[in-house]
Amino acid sequence: MCSILGLIDFDNKYPSKNEKIFNLNKLLSHRGPDDEGYFNDEYISLAFNRLSIIDLNAGNQPIIRNDIISIFNGEIYNFKSIRKELETLNYKFETNTDSEIIPFAFSEWGIDFVKKLSGMFSIALYDKKKGKIYLFRDRIGIKPLFYSNINDGLIFSSEVKGIINFPGFEKKIDYTGVYSYLSFRYPTNNNNYFFKNIKRLNPGHYLEININLKKITEHKYWNLKINKPKYEKNENFYLEKLDQLLNDAVKSHLQSDVPVGVFLSGGLDSSLLAAIATKHHVGKLKTYSVGFKEEKYNEGNKAKLISNHINSDHTEIVIEKKDFFENLQKIIEIKDAPISIPHEYPLYALTQKMRGDVKVVLSGEGADEFFGGYSRVQKSPFDYKKGKFIYSFIKSPLIKEIFSLEKNFDFKNKNLIDYFFEKYNWFNFKETDDLLTNKIKNEVDLKSVLEPWAKNFDNSKNKSYDQILSSFQENHLQCLLDRLDIMTMANSIEARVPFLDNAVVEFINNVPFKYKIKWKSSYHKFKSLFSNSSIYTENNDINKYLLRKCSEKYLPQNTSMEKKLGFPLPMNEWMRDDRIKEILLDSTTLNRKIFNKDKIEKLLKIKKETNDPYDFSGKKIWMLVNLEIWMRCYIDSK
Repeated sequence: MCSILGLIDFDNKYPSKNEKIFNLNKLLSHRGPDDEGYFNDEYISLAFNRLSIIDLNAGNQPIIRNDIISIFNGEIYNFKSIRKELETLNYKFETNTDSEIIPFAFSEWGIDFVKKLSGMFSIALYDKKKGKIYLFRDRIGIKPLFYSNINDGLIFSSEVKGIINFPGFEKKIDYTGVYSYLSFRYPTNNNNYFFKNIKRLNPGHYLEININLKKITEHKYWNLKINKPKYEKNENFYLEKLDQLLNDAVKSHLQSDVPVGVFLSGGLDSSLLAAIATKHHVGKLKTYSVGFKEEKYNEGNKAKLISNHINSDHTEIVIEKKDFFENLQKIIEIKDAPISIPHEYPLYALTQKMRGDVKVVLSGEGADEFFGGYSRVQKSPFDYKKGKFIYSFIKSPLIKEIFSLEKNFDFKNKNLIDYFFEKYNWFNFKETDDLLTNKIKNEVDLKSVLEPWAKNFDNSKNKSYDQILSSFQENHLQCLLDRLDIMTMANSIEARVPFLDNAVVEFINNVPFKYKIKWKSSYHKFKSLFSNSSIYTENNDINKYLLRKCSEKYLPQNTSMEKKLGFPLPMNEWMRDDRIKEILLDSTTLNRKIFNKDKIEKLLKIKKETNDPYDFSGKKIWMLVNLEIWMRCYIDSK
């Protein structure tokens, strides 16, 4: 795990670009404190920081082989098999690192080399002879890669920090990105971010940059898709195959010449990873968790239960309200963006504790998106179809009540994507429109906000359930991966995600939906006709069914059947703090004319509501606080 950074200078406008890139690279040194490397010529300046994981005494980058120069951030788990194949073709290696295969693989197979890689990566590759530069990002988008067009050049970086601190970069707010953040807690269109003129390379894509023609083209090399199997297998087949693939994935993700640990919340996903890792790890496995003083939100005992079950060396930290408030601005400054998920600080604090103990940690991201963990939303097509059918015959309000249909949703004229947005949002669109002033709304490109989601629902080949799963896999997941990368790398720790292993992803996306979220019985399905997914989820159905069945041989029964809790924080309670009101109703905040004051005041009248189990009211206030602190740090100080 490392950082990559580069400046492409089409017209030699930056004669001192090597010095600029050298200075910027120091800002990314937390991602790789063990070594650094540079390459410069007339057109390009590359920089690299190394976090040594494999072959600790060799393998610094850039790697230069003939006319191919490469820098790379991430891990290639199948590099040994690719290396063997290249050695049979007479390529000679000088190190035992995964990074060295990249220029040789490109020389042998051209662009298609990337299709051979199994892992997480962002790669910059310079073909000096042909005058072309390529930027690659892994299939799922586990590793980030930001870029920006600047004065007839292009700068790219593993973090936003490497771009916004480039001399002359103008920090302006992208309100389309802000609108997406309020709606979905993250700017899901990779062409928009919080800053204008910053983009993210799409997962499964690469940029081809022709220096002579000054031409930049984006290409897709892999497509994330859900397939309907031609011949459906029985449950045992899928169960045995998943067990094998998870073991293979965890084993490959444990490859390291430095200590490895596992995040252990005590929930299904992390517990299963830890249990499988114990099988393949040499010595006692180290596990780590976060607890809270508020008993309702503390899952520490569950993590300790699993630690005892697998006999791991367990470490827990406890987070208090004062820690959360004292570090809010610090976390925003680490990320250079508003925080997307409240538990980003606990994650940062935990990795801070781990530093010096391990350099690599396994994490459970991806299980919910691919195996069906968000059944409240992922099962909602059942409710939509029910409402669409009933409403085509009867429009009585009483019928809506009997069948527990949303009273204000127009089933007759609206589509599945509209119903999805009813279920999946932070601020719904009306709330966002009411919150923002007209001046700001005029700067929002709503089409760009909706585009990443709409393309999944436009695919008529996918069934309704698969359309929603695809939306989670392509959009929702990016927020979690971004958080994981930034907060772990801030403490020089590499996070790996075995559930997103290539083989696991391609397998589960060929498994029928009924093995992801399964009705407990025909009777439970019938009962759900008179309910809705917000009520019957995990009562009438079993989410992540196949994963739960797989876990039964590794975990206590209570853990295998544990209801999803996520990573809860007491946001409703914490956001009643007077400091929050002081920030949001401060003259500095109101004078921006971004938010309508009366809507902020209404939000701040938060009550102890029993019907808000996910603390959504507090989370909405927290998002506005994030935005304001971010603007004070980056826009006011520019």
